[in-house]
Amino acid sequence: MSRVRYRGLILLLIASVAMIVTACSSDPVVETVIQTVVVTEKGDTVEVIKEVKGDTITVIATPTATLEERTMAAADAKKGGHLRIASVGSVQSFDPLWTTASSTANVSSTILEGLFAYKEDNTIGKMLVDDWKISSDGLKWTFKIREGVEFHNGTPLTTEQVIGTLRRQSERAPVFKLVWEQFGPASFDEFITKDNDLEFSMNLTGSTGLVLDALGPQNFTPQMVIKSWYSLPATETAPGTPIGTGPYRFESWTPGDRWSAIPYENYSPSTEASDGESGAHTAYFDRISYIEIPDQATRIAALQTDAVDLVQEFSQDLIDRVKDDSNLQLIANPPLRLLGHFNYQIPPFNDPVHGRDLRRAVVMAYDNEKALLAAAGTPDRINLCASLMECGSAWESNAGSENMYNAKRIEDARKIVKDAGYEGYTIRLMDPADRQPAHGAAQVTREVLEDIGFNVDLRVMDWATMVQDRATVDRWEFFHTWSGRSVRIGPIGHLRFGELQYDAWFNKYSDTDGIQRKVFETFASETDPVKINAAMEEFQQYFYDDAIFLQVGEFFSNWAASNQIEGLHGNPGGDKPYDKWYK
Repeated sequence: MSRVRYRGLILLLIASVAMIVTACSSDPVVETVIQTVVVTEKGDTVEVIKEVKGDTITVIATPTATLEERTMAAADAKKGGHLRIASVGSVQSFDPLWTTASSTANVSSTILEGLFAYKEDNTIGKMLVDDWKISSDGLKWTFKIREGVEFHNGTPLTTEQVIGTLRRQSERAPVFKLVWEQFGPASFDEFITKDNDLEFSMNLTGSTGLVLDALGPQNFTPQMVIKSWYSLPATETAPGTPIGTGPYRFESWTPGDRWSAIPYENYSPSTEASDGESGAHTAYFDRISYIEIPDQATRIAALQTDAVDLVQEFSQDLIDRVKDDSNLQLIANPPLRLLGHFNYQIPPFNDPVHGRDLRRAVVMAYDNEKALLAAAGTPDRINLCASLMECGSAWESNAGSENMYNAKRIEDARKIVKDAGYEGYTIRLMDPADRQPAHGAAQVTREVLEDIGFNVDLRVMDWATMVQDRATVDRWEFFHTWSGRSVRIGPIGHLRFGELQYDAWFNKYSDTDGIQRKVFETFASETDPVKINAAMEEFQQYFYDDAIFLQVGEFFSNWAASNQIEGLHGNPGGDKPYDKWYK
């Protein structure tokens, strides 16, 4: 099997990846500091070399190139090779609207495209949308999609597919749904209308600045799909394999083993310059393969034996194997948000009298630092942060967290559980052994739950099984997962509790006090950052008062790659680690 080979030294903020290739006269001098994700260079220039020989590609590139430099370098890039990624979790569904699992995100971010996408500065950039205009009263937004775009089955992209996709999303996509309910007419057919084959309009009854968020990357899944998929209700999984408009098309799938994608020969890229996840994309590789390797040690062994090029997630005890191997490099992801979720549909956390207090008991007793260390390994790879908003950003807040975050109030929590009559009650805790962040945190959660008076049924499983079970009402009481950009950029990412159609977990939280709705209305209608910030402070206070879910903190997950991989750069959002391999 032919494969792509890369030579050189890299730094990766591996949330996303871009190849940068051109010519120069000498190798760059690069120093990489993994923990702090800092690169220093000798001199001020970015030097890149690429050599091509048969099925072998050699690339030398520094990751510190500017957007303009990367755009210029891309024009000289040559194609070829096979990129092999050791993935975590088995693909259970290719439908990105039906599951948030990373195994599905791998597929959707490679093959499907949306109307908008994030730029590197976290602003929204154009993808399938070519242009738009707003009426003078702000109530009608008219969008024009790019001409000449087609799906991988040859079907042209028109407003028919766009409106069909949005109609299906309206059942589930939280920001889109909220904008429609709050600022649109009752009928979807009046809310989104077809003007012609390339233009559609969003018709509002009240003005809001959330239109692009509703159509863009803050949506649950903004990728456009074909009729056989968008004709289905959101609660029904779309059959078959994905057909999108992206630079790669689906090639093959062996369930439980691997799937692959190859370039689509008639791909029509955006006319915008590549910037973050938005703008022009190019399929440089002849093939991209995702190989399912559930066991963490086996993933590293596959990397060491040259069976794969890049490995997702592994435990701290394997880091020395990577550091001690001169052929490998350790990769620090952009920070992810580690979470713990309560089941709101069954006892004890749905108890109308004691449910809130029991959730608070878990939160106030929790050892957040210990859980983060179990997830990521060392203090330099965690961020003990109580804020719902991105830690270190202007949105960061500690409201509501005093005596709740990392408080370790075991005795207080134990009394709450006893007084509620749930002492000895069994909590089924899902533990995905093949996903280290959730697996590590689950061990700490088990200790905390037992310390405060619960019995724990630790249900060890693989990630794929957990993804299935977490959407089922009666199979669990608690589990861990994590999130990337959608809940780190700003307030809008959090305005979704109770809005999605899962049968069990936090999205079934009931906003009985209307606090979430109040924050949404403020954020949707206000332009004054002071008022928006005040609303978010109120919401975060309410979040801790009601213990909506367990906010563990931020962590850098462990990834590793061959040290022959070069020319990669990171995306600050951190939500998808795959969407730049085609640039």
